[in-house]
Amino acid sequence: MTKAQEDKIIRQAQDILERRLGVREDIKVNLRNVMYYSAYYLGAITAVQKVVDELMNGDKPKGDDWIYYKAEWDCITKDKRSMQLYLDGTESRYRNHKKNKKGKLESCECYFVEHRNVLTELK
Repeated sequence: MTKAQEDKIIRQAQDILERRLGVREDIKVNLRNVMYYSAYYLGAITAVQKVVDELMNGDKPKGDDWIYYKAEWDCITKDKRSMQLYLDGTESRYRNHKKNKKGKLESCECYFVEHRNVLTELK
């Protein structure tokens, strides 16, 4: 088990303990933490609903489209920040396309793009 995995387990255990103590006893719960949790879970539910709606209501993806949907799904579910970027409508693109010997797409990676304007002074 890596150090990061151990830290994650410890944080989850502390979280569970705080919740149990808050429910059992009259301990004040930090409202900011509750707000973060509710926003995270609401965002996750909304993201799942958006993806499922696109799959069910739109045309059924065929061929390479499934690979792109999988890449997008992996991208938005890897952490909270990616989920929020997806919900905010941030533009996403694809990279690292891997094809087999016949030229059929096997996998790719999805990422979010941030547009920045660079201003330079002309003399």
